[in-house]
Amino acid sequence: MSNFKILVEKQTEIDTIYQNCDDLIQSTVTPKLDAEVDQFLQLVEQHLTEQGFNITQTSTGLIAHFKKAVINVDKHSKHLEQCFFINLNSYAEDQVSIVLDISPIMLPKISNQLDGYTDIIEQMTDKLKQAKSLEKACTNPKFLYKTQSNKVFQSAQEVVDHYFQ
Repeated sequence: MSNFKILVEKQTEIDTIYQNCDDLIQSTVTPKLDAEVDQFLQLVEQHLTEQGFNITQTSTGLIAHFKKAVINVDKHSKHLEQCFFINLNSYAEDQVSIVLDISPIMLPKISNQLDGYTDIIEQMTDKLKQAKSLEKACTNPKFLYKTQSNKVFQSAQEVVDHYFQ
């Protein structure tokens, strides 16, 4: 089989997988991510209310007041990710993101002695692996919570315990 034909077949397979991923994102991932966001905000609100804060819900999160302390939890959306900025009295801020858990992608092969076609085929193979990993994650979506410093939490409760104990 010619190298060009292999490239065309890989590109077709990659395109098909990404189209399937787009459909899964609409039908499965987005509703589950929205539910995860709601659960996180409910846990934060519940926890801060129990600590005596007065809560005001906003269109992008919540603001909690206690004496002179103000905690602002503000959501910003990205593709397959919901980012929350947690701000205390405008002095300290951290960011935690709810992200789709995509299995680690195999590192690309690093070969020095490749001809042009072989190098392109390896790149296409790597892209195909990435597409398959995304498709697998979209089929049965699970989410992780990551901070700016790359600390990873498995649940909303772990995040609430970390920030608001």
